Amino acid sequence: MIQSKVLLGFIIFIGSAVGYLYYSQTSEIFVDTGGPPISQELEKFDKIKLDFSILEDERFKALEVYGEIPVNPGVTGRRNIFAPIE
Repeated sequence: MIQSKVLLGFIIFIGSAVGYLYYSQTSEIFVDTGGPPISQELEKFDKIKLDFSILEDERFKALEVYGEIPVNPGVTGRRNIFAPIE
């Protein structure tokens, strides 16, 4: 009985040691340092110029909304989705 417990403990210890050594040797942390810093990437947005003059155009102001707002979907679907189709 004691011999089987010692053998089981030894197998668990060896398995843990092998697992630790395997994962500690194969797992590497890859850090990508080749790209430019984030501040340089954000500087690209300084060049963006938005033209809001379209909002002042008469054709834009003449647009009208058609239909209901908010949209009223009405009665849809079934009351019990698990009921048999009649």
